[in-house]
Amino acid sequence: MYWVDVLDQVMIFAILAMSLNLLLGYAGQLSVAQAAFAAIGGYTGAYLTTKHGMPSGWAIVIGIVGATAIGMLVSLPALLLSNEYVILLTLSVQTIILVILTSVDVLGGNLGIVDLPALHVTKDLLRPSDWLVPLIILTLLVYGLCSWIGESPFGRILRGIREDQLATQSLGKDVWLKKVVVFGIASGLAALGGALIAYYNGLVAPGLFSFNTSILIIAMVVLGGRGNLLGSILGAAIVIAAGPFFEKVIKMDADKASLARLLAFGVLLIVVLLLRPQGLLREGWTPMALVHWLRRRRRGAVTDVGGDISAESFAEEVAALRGTSHHEDLRPVVTVTDVSKSFGGIRAVDGLSFELLEGRITGLIGPNGAGKTTVFNLLTGAIPPDTGTVLLRGQDITGFPIDRVARLGMVRSFQDVRVFGGLTVLDNVKMAVPGQKGESLSDLLLTPWRVVRDRSSTERQALRQLDFVGLTEKAHRLAGSLPFGEQKLVALARILAAEAEVLLLDEPASGIDAEWVDRMIDIIQRLRDHGLTVCIVEHNLHVVERMADRIYFMESGRISATGTMQDLVEDKRLVEVYFGQP
Repeated sequence: MYWVDVLDQVMIFAILAMSLNLLLGYAGQLSVAQAAFAAIGGYTGAYLTTKHGMPSGWAIVIGIVGATAIGMLVSLPALLLSNEYVILLTLSVQTIILVILTSVDVLGGNLGIVDLPALHVTKDLLRPSDWLVPLIILTLLVYGLCSWIGESPFGRILRGIREDQLATQSLGKDVWLKKVVVFGIASGLAALGGALIAYYNGLVAPGLFSFNTSILIIAMVVLGGRGNLLGSILGAAIVIAAGPFFEKVIKMDADKASLARLLAFGVLLIVVLLLRPQGLLREGWTPMALVHWLRRRRRGAVTDVGGDISAESFAEEVAALRGTSHHEDLRPVVTVTDVSKSFGGIRAVDGLSFELLEGRITGLIGPNGAGKTTVFNLLTGAIPPDTGTVLLRGQDITGFPIDRVARLGMVRSFQDVRVFGGLTVLDNVKMAVPGQKGESLSDLLLTPWRVVRDRSSTERQALRQLDFVGLTEKAHRLAGSLPFGEQKLVALARILAAEAEVLLLDEPASGIDAEWVDRMIDIIQRLRDHGLTVCIVEHNLHVVERMADRIYFMESGRISATGTMQDLVEDKRLVEVYFGQP
């Protein structure tokens, strides 16, 4: 019976650990208030059943709903804070919630509420053995729910937020709503764990939900592995079973066993953080993942994508998806008029006006500090302009957020690449595919069959982009493990997967060897030939000369000249400005 009791507690805390892992491991948001949200569930259930005679099931549901709503409210100020301040915010929430709960007389003050009725599931759960099967089922259900969310397109966006929020937004993904929703889900699941603690112990008291409990939950996630739900179960087992191990197996008395548990726990945590910071189970590891890895090793290749795809056929496919084709009338797709932006006393962009023509490659060159990358930030909504307007297909998108601009058809790459290093190459590209089923919680919960059906289509699209840039064989490698040049190709494949009609490429050829520079130029030119509009910022003038139909020369935040490369290099003043010598 003793070890059944330990196993029951492991499963209850595994639920709490999985709830935090969804928030910390997938979305990269650290909360130290998980025990406080558990307290909301525990106290709500205890109060409604003891004071109002409500059935325990409904009391637990109300506690979960209440904690979810409070968690979503707490997440709103967290949206504007860095991770360090989110820790302080949730620490304050932990303190405030416990102070409120202990200050309300009907909740028992410092003593809490005792003599809770037994939880009834087909029968009253009176002994640890009565709890065992219901807890196993509930733990599996929570694992299934968290896994379904975490490994879905919704979860992929969460991991994108964790890796690089701006890059995720630049692919057209709404990160703010996702952060609010996942905070609410994590809080609701914590409330479920808190209710189980209350009914299992037959009481609620502040000591059950203290700051130390929040720290233990964090330790379970860190030990087991962030982003790995099996790791959360393993971490809970290690933390909860450590004391009983020393007391019952090593035969220590209670006081010595408690000290030994703390010592062993601290040493193990230090060792894991130093030698295996990802935790005992790395992200993405499951028994099935091992099976898939062995199958790929036997085949010696990744999923078949139906043979090689030529640059020509790929460009035609992209053009068909966007409804674009080559036009000779040179219509402007993007029109920038009198845009200015200052940072303090520095005027980075000063009354800038230019056009990006449909089916043309436009080069934007100039000396360092001329404001070229700032222009990309202004066009895509990464930063708002002080004055001026930006039109996309005649629609005023000035000040639109970057994710909305991307959904309207204009995406960008970054000079520093900004691939999602902790995700596989394939997941990097899958992130960009628009219109995926499962990117919203409603899809996941209401139409799961559509989500499953859409997965293979999304993967095929992503693999075709990787085949196009020559990285199919590295689809299952972590993007952060690739050399810089190959990361550039991942970034290009990711942009192509977004199916936008306007591509803003920041230093696309830097860091890539000559062979891949030639291929990238060929890719971009063929996309141009089928109606896509491209603007490149590039210091390699030979690359710009080979690709660009029109070139703008930028200095001091303004366009000072325009023409072909031949026109610009014949202007001695521009050469002096660019190279710093006559």
